[in-house]
Amino acid sequence: MRVTVLLAALVLVLSGCSGFTDQAGVGECAKQSDLSDPSVDMVEVDCSAQDAVYRVSSRERRTMCPTGDYLDESSGRTRGTGKTRYCYVLNVQEGDCLKAVNQYFERVACGAGTRRVTKLVEGESDRSLCAGDDSKTYTQPMMTICIAR
Repeated sequence: MRVTVLLAALVLVLSGCSGFTDQAGVGECAKQSDLSDPSVDMVEVDCSAQDAVYRVSSRERRTMCPTGDYLDESSGRTRGTGKTRYCYVLNVQEGDCLKAVNQYFERVACGAGTRRVTKLVEGESDRSLCAGDDSKTYTQPMMTICIAR
């Protein structure tokens, strides 16, 4: 009986029916699972993928992300630790074009209706570096991203 239960559990996990999703770890990349869904529900993707627009900067066992413009997602509750909060920064390079969809960005080909990343400054979190462009600032890792309006 015991072996049967273990085998059944293993089959469920391997088939993807366990109810768990692939949650990206710190430093790994993610995308919103459904851009039309306003609630944050990220899934891990390879950082070189076109849709890898976000990177996990921290995984917190507290109610808030560090100071900055993080996209955040709280996930499962465990008895001892409470919810885990995933804090996401934009995973972009200068010249990337973005399209805003709900509260997310999607990397797209440049054209009408897109916004271009004009500057990426690592080691500084300062909106004044963007000289009139929109900005995303983060303290972990310390970085400023400027995005043309």
